[in-house]
Amino acid sequence: MDRDRGQLLLVAGLGLALAFVVLALVLNAVVFTENLATQNHGQTDDVVGYERAAEAGVGGLLVQANTDDDADHASIQSALAADVGRWDANASLLSASGGTVTAAAVESVDEGTRVAQPDWRSFADASGDPDWTAARGVTETRRFEAVVSPTGGDPLTLNVSDGPASWRVDVFQNGSNAGFTDVEVRDGNGEVLAATYVESDTVAVDVTEGTVNGTRVANWTFAENVSGAYDVSVANGGNAEGRYGFVVDVPDAEDDVAGGTYEARGDGSPTAAPALYSATVDLTVRDASVTYETNVTVAPEESSTAPPWASPDA
Repeated sequence: MDRDRGQLLLVAGLGLALAFVVLALVLNAVVFTENLATQNHGQTDDVVGYERAAEAGVGGLLVQANTDDDADHASIQSALAADVGRWDANASLLSASGGTVTAAAVESVDEGTRVAQPDWRSFADASGDPDWTAARGVTETRRFEAVVSPTGGDPLTLNVSDGPASWRVDVFQNGSNAGFTDVEVRDGNGEVLAATYVESDTVAVDVTEGTVNGTRVANWTFAENVSGAYDVSVANGGNAEGRYGFVVDVPDAEDDVAGGTYEARGDGSPTAAPALYSATVDLTVRDASVTYETNVTVAPEESSTAPPWASPDA
């Protein structure tokens, strides 16, 4: 436990350091570009460069807060605000060298839930049910990632459905080639929308981004044709082992599903933890001739310093 916690603290520290490195590189590039360009073009570069730095840096800090400070939503928001404050202090020093004043602060947040299975086990719920609902009434999902090792039988199915329409990912052993794993995306009628395979008995699937082992799969669009609020569910969870995690825009999602679906925090997997689904950050860029202020919405997927199943409780 102490070793795992130490590793997570190291990852968190590296994530914060990475956020500052990205900030320095982007803002220094903006200063260099301004020296080569006309004044007006330089002002535009200042704004664009600062927004990009904020999206990347604060996105990483949001992932870190969701991972390390998830006792409740208030704790996550407090940690994020403090981290953004430190990020802003460094940004101000860097941008001041180019004659520009900048400021960043968390304006608001959207609360959600992070479902996570950090332990390597079957995809059944905490009570052992292989067919179960993870979240109900979801309108948006982020960072749905899984590492899957099929063990036989019917495919492991990760499904989203609004009732009339559904969309799913099937992961299963290749029937002709031992040690190969197939991944298919199907609609509610069972029609294959996208498919690929890997020459391994374990596969990394990014359900929301449409990648398998880091490679983009053609025609993969998350929740395609599912237009209403949907449920996220698992079928045949006993036919695969692995880890997974995702964030939904429903706070306290565990309250809307069957009792026994999730373990208590620190007692095993899977768990449902408070998370911030997104954050709105107020940005200001000002120099001698122009003042620009805007709000940007930052999502945790924009900079991933930890897998979505990571937790200090693991």
